[in-house]
Amino acid sequence: MLSSLKVPNLVLPKSLQAIIDRHNEIEGARDKPVLFVSFSGGRTSAYMSKWLIDNVSHLFELCFTFANTGQEHEKTLDFVHQCDKAMNMRLVWVEAEVQHGKRVGSKHRIVSYATASRNGEPFEEVIKKYGIPNAAFQHCNREMKLNPLNSYRNVVLENLDPCAFGFAIGIRADEADRMSGHAEKNRLVYPLIGANVTKEQVLSYWSKQPFDLEIPEHMGNCVTCYKKTDRKLFTIAKHEPERFDFFKRMERDYSFNGAGEGDRKFFRKHRKVADIIASSEQSFIEWSDKKVGYTPDLFGMDQHSGCEESCEAFGSDFEG
Repeated sequence: MLSSLKVPNLVLPKSLQAIIDRHNEIEGARDKPVLFVSFSGGRTSAYMSKWLIDNVSHLFELCFTFANTGQEHEKTLDFVHQCDKAMNMRLVWVEAEVQHGKRVGSKHRIVSYATASRNGEPFEEVIKKYGIPNAAFQHCNREMKLNPLNSYRNVVLENLDPCAFGFAIGIRADEADRMSGHAEKNRLVYPLIGANVTKEQVLSYWSKQPFDLEIPEHMGNCVTCYKKTDRKLFTIAKHEPERFDFFKRMERDYSFNGAGEGDRKFFRKHRKVADIIASSEQSFIEWSDKKVGYTPDLFGMDQHSGCEESCEAFGSDFEG
């Protein structure tokens, strides 16, 4: 059993109270507003899910969702499944259903822990239509997370009496700069920012639970995400170069797909998988969760493009 995160005499964060206030103004509204909870698969969004269950489940209909890309680490999927069972989340797993030949974004299909893609199938379909994603073409989050989750949301709301709703995003107080600049417009709420929850609290909590996410930070999200730092990518390539096989095949088969001219590459500075592998064979200080042996160089080996600890559907680059 997971430890409780119940807060005595909780003062509801203003963003959550605002949803309730909007709901109360709707004539003929259902009993409670709906809060769609975006579970990214990491410790922070898992902590947020438990916090919401323990503190506001009597005020909101909580709808938990996980958008699977097919390129997450298997242990991420295991952690998601364990959280679902331990919290009785009734988690809905969705994957992108790409609309080939149509000028519309991806819809969704519902899968499960057992049937979820594990070989990049949704990712490949997105690349077939839109091309290889990179710093200049950042459509992967949009088409594999944002659009499928919105598609599922629309289906849910169509079958409910009128209600107010919002999206709960797992971003902490110490990373508030990752909030979307269009949060209010798009009904995004950040409960852990309102509750002033930090990374140290999240790590401390999970270290005391009967299970945890059993992978180091650099292996999270899509394992070889082009947004990760070079230090993380080189470390993965040095120890598990086979993790890049999917991206290598995408470069071979679809480098000329999508908008723009010329062949696309995944990684910053127009680098291919082969370049990352070659760099990993040179001398460098490997990634460490505790940053042992180096001072982070934010303009060099530790420069990133937005993928640090979690990949949120409604991140700082979401405009709506």
